[in-house]
Amino acid sequence: MYKFVLSELFECRLVDSEAYAFLSQFRRFVQWWLDQACESHKSYDGLRDSYYSKWREDWSGYSSQHAQTSSLVAHGMLKSANQTPIKEGWGCSFAVISPSIVKLEEKDLLVFPTSLTKKAHIRLIPKTATQRVLLEQTQNRYWKLGQILLTDKWCNIPFTRYLDLTAEKKDTIIQELSKISLV
Repeated sequence: MYKFVLSELFECRLVDSEAYAFLSQFRRFVQWWLDQACESHKSYDGLRDSYYSKWREDWSGYSSQHAQTSSLVAHGMLKSANQTPIKEGWGCSFAVISPSIVKLEEKDLLVFPTSLTKKAHIRLIPKTATQRVLLEQTQNRYWKLGQILLTDKWCNIPFTRYLDLTAEKKDTIIQELSKISLV
């Protein structure tokens, strides 16, 4: 079995105030991790394991998946900055959404919990036939959503599927998609 991933960049609209609030809140999540980090945390596991319980206390009511994704972003920033402190105002204008909590609902609507009682809604605007087919196939469970990168104007979505490339019967879904892409 092979993991096949197609990534598409969609234009999107944040449907509700919760979606806008989440983008701002995600920046605070990442800054929280940066504030906790010190030079002794060279590994992602070390950073996450050292502060995850404190994150859950400080951000009670929020999905633990946001702790995971924001700590990954913070760790990546620390690695790229060679562990030098990153100051407030670094300008994160995106959020990362875990595939384990996001759902694609009818009419191209992404929905995910931001806290225990609130959900954000993001309307995807497919611009190509390939994007329309990918969304339709995802709703029919041929694809799974990967880790999503979200801004207030666009959404990068990896679509994943496991394939047996040695099987006699080829994956017709992939063949259909490749025909559309060539047109």
